[in-house]
Amino acid sequence: MYRREIIYIGLYRNGDRVSGAGFLKAESGEEGSRMYLKTQNIPLGINGRFPVRVQDGGGWKELSSITVQDGGGCWEERLRETVVGPVVQIRLSGGYVLEGRSRTAPEIVQDPEKTEAEHAPVESAKETSRNTGRQDGPDLRAREDAGETVEETPKPAEKAPEARVVTEELPRRPLRLQNRTAAEKEGQPNFGLKEDKWEQIRDTFEQIHPYGDERVYVKLEPKDFVILQGKYQHLVNNSFLLHGFYNYRYVILGKEREEYCLGVPGVFYEREKMVAQMFGFEAFECPERDVKAGVFGYYLRRVEL
Repeated sequence: MYRREIIYIGLYRNGDRVSGAGFLKAESGEEGSRMYLKTQNIPLGINGRFPVRVQDGGGWKELSSITVQDGGGCWEERLRETVVGPVVQIRLSGGYVLEGRSRTAPEIVQDPEKTEAEHAPVESAKETSRNTGRQDGPDLRAREDAGETVEETPKPAEKAPEARVVTEELPRRPLRLQNRTAAEKEGQPNFGLKEDKWEQIRDTFEQIHPYGDERVYVKLEPKDFVILQGKYQHLVNNSFLLHGFYNYRYVILGKEREEYCLGVPGVFYEREKMVAQMFGFEAFECPERDVKAGVFGYYLRRVEL
């Protein structure tokens, strides 16, 4: 049985959610599983390779590492076994953690090698005395010197810390940054996990106004087409789309009324228009009112999310 799921990734620090940080595409079938991870909104000072840890109810399994650079990275892994309802986690430097959880994921199994005790700060002698209930101040020493018996007050046993389970049902913050690239330069990550998929995409990718009006589109690369429905995945091999992408290094996705449009940047010519139509791009739109030869704009086709 074939399963496919998109899991949104969150960026956490000290257990608190900081922002959305990309997505994981998980596919599984009889021949095994494939996972593709795209991360972003990571603080720019964090660079290097970090192991990807995955579990689906049987304990954590450490897979290959993802390279994080300039605020993001991509990772892909193929497994022989079938992974259902996974939880993925990447421990970054500086106390940051990337984590995503399937809606069907079981309870997280606490990692015995990474307990709270390992990361607890060493207590000072004064704190140790306070925690054990013994007061080693001048009054206590004077009472002991006088031969008085002083009993220590035992401290009640503390409950063991419970495993922290992070789910997708998190409170949403009202802040949404309109330009992700500018926000990263200012050190301000995007916030919020949206119930509406288009709103989530707008918060995840860089936004532009390609026609100089209020319409909002986002910039994509072919590797981002996992956000589209399966019947549009073949567009990653569309020759016309790839030609435009290699010339301008991006394509666009936007919402027009109740439909979604994928756009390839290019210059309008009648011959180019005929080629675009052969590859499924049936319309052309540009910032100028009149479409004429030599005008820059976008060749468009309808898609579904």
